[in-house]
Amino acid sequence: MLVRWSEPHKVAVIDPQGDLGIRTMVEIKNTVGALLRDGCRTLIVDCRGVQRVEAMGLGVLVERLCRARDLGGTLALAGVGPELAGRMQELRVDSLFQAFESVQAALNILVGIQPEAVAALAA
Repeated sequence: MLVRWSEPHKVAVIDPQGDLGIRTMVEIKNTVGALLRDGCRTLIVDCRGVQRVEAMGLGVLVERLCRARDLGGTLALAGVGPELAGRMQELRVDSLFQAFESVQAALNILVGIQPEAVAALAA
């Protein structure tokens, strides 16, 4: 899992790959928790590399979204594929998240930061 973090802009992009099972979700939960403790307030999970997600995995994302919101931030999803979108609808959590076509689109809308910073985070 790759994490790109822009401390001056308080933005992080988290890039999980493969299945969002227990091991990956524990890693995401801990990573998001650490980023929030470090002052990050805009978190974007790039879902392009996600192949399968367990219900528990979505539960962790919802819990971290709530934690981010409690701190005045947000956790958004980018590049959600049809399988993940369907699973989110099935579990009725799709309306909780802001979802974007790409990380670039999420960065442009959520933070509107300088083009060079957006390019570095969207890479």
